[in-house]
Amino acid sequence: MRSLSLQEATRLAEQTAAVAEGHIPYGSGLGAPASFTLAWLMAGAGVEDIRVASGSSGMGDHFWIETAQWRIDPTLRQFPHLNHRPLVEPVTGPGNFDAVKYHSVPASREEAVREVSYGFRNAAETEAFVSEMTAAVDL
Repeated sequence: MRSLSLQEATRLAEQTAAVAEGHIPYGSGLGAPASFTLAWLMAGAGVEDIRVASGSSGMGDHFWIETAQWRIDPTLRQFPHLNHRPLVEPVTGPGNFDAVKYHSVPASREEAVREVSYGFRNAAETEAFVSEMTAAVDL
């Protein structure tokens, strides 16, 4: 198993953000798909202690990833008032949102696709997003 440096975690967050932002106008609802897909990819690469967290953003549920070291929030930029905040912060400090629930990391590609499907209009869009994430995220 492995952990991530701040540089690696930031690179993953930026790569994920680029994919999510490319799916605007759905970008504002891509916190869950981006977080579940990135968590699945990270787990497959041997990163340890991963969980997907969610809490209220004031506009609805928001999702991010927590590891033993980092809070990785690849879709944070959808909140203009938080654009000055980094996409990755130490998990020991206060987060942008309070975690209300923790979710299991998808164990397979099929689970990842199923978990993220509600963020898209149809199966083709869902599959395209997961495929794009798989190609873009360099672990």
